[in-house]
Amino acid sequence: MSDTLPRVEGLAEPAKYERLVEHSPDVWWAATGPFVGLHQLNTARVDYFRGVFGGFRGKRALDVGCGGGILAEALAREGAIVTGLDPSEKSLAVARRHAAEGGLRIEYRVGAAEQLATWNMQPPFDLVFAVDVLEHVDDLGRTLEGIATALRPGGGLGFLTHNRTPAAFLQLIWREEYVEHTMPEGFHEFRRFLSPAELRVALEAEGLAVQEMKGMVRADESGRRALADDLSVTYLGWARKR
Repeated sequence: MSDTLPRVEGLAEPAKYERLVEHSPDVWWAATGPFVGLHQLNTARVDYFRGVFGGFRGKRALDVGCGGGILAEALAREGAIVTGLDPSEKSLAVARRHAAEGGLRIEYRVGAAEQLATWNMQPPFDLVFAVDVLEHVDDLGRTLEGIATALRPGGGLGFLTHNRTPAAFLQLIWREEYVEHTMPEGFHEFRRFLSPAELRVALEAEGLAVQEMKGMVRADESGRRALADDLSVTYLGWARKR
C-alpha cells in the first residue's frame, strides 16, 4: 500500500484530510484503506459511549472533527439529533453524500472547535464528541473552551485520543505509517499526542470533570477493539460539564 497513499507530512491538519479525499474520494467509507481501522474502532467506542451516556435517542449531539461522518452516522441511527463539525470541506462533502444515501438527517458545518465559543449555539448540546481529533488540533485550550461553551451544564463530553509514549509512537507512527503503510506517512505528529494527566488538567480548566478513562486495544488479529486498563497507546473516556 505504500505507493497508494499520498505522503502528508508537513501539511496543515485539515489539508491532510483534503489530500486523502482528493487521492481517494471514497476513502472514508472504503472497504480497504487507511480508515478501515476507524470503522472497527467506532463499533467499540459507540458501545462505550452508549453505556456511559445512557443511550443517544433524542439527545442533541455534536461530533467535533467528524470527518466523513463515521461516528455521526452511528449516533444518528440510534436516534440522536446530530451536528457534525469539521474544517475539511472535502470530507464534509463525502459525509453529506453518504448520509443522504443512507436516509440520515445530519447537519454538517464547516469549522473548527475553536470557533464554537463565538457561535453561541442555542440550545447547547447534551453531548459533544471529540474522537481522534484532539491529537490533531493546533490549540488544545481553545478547542476545549469551544467544546465547553457548546455543552450544556451537566452534559457529557466523550473523547478518544492517543498517549504520548514510546509504545504509541512505535504502534501508531512507526509501524502503521512507515513499516506497514496502513496510514499515510506524516499523518500523526508525536508531539501532539496527549498524556491522560495532561488532558485531565486541560479539561478541568474548562469546567469539564473527567469521570473515567479506559484504554482501547486490539483484541485480536481481526482488528476488533476492546476496553482495557492500559492507557499507554489509545484511550477514551468521558467528562461532565459542571
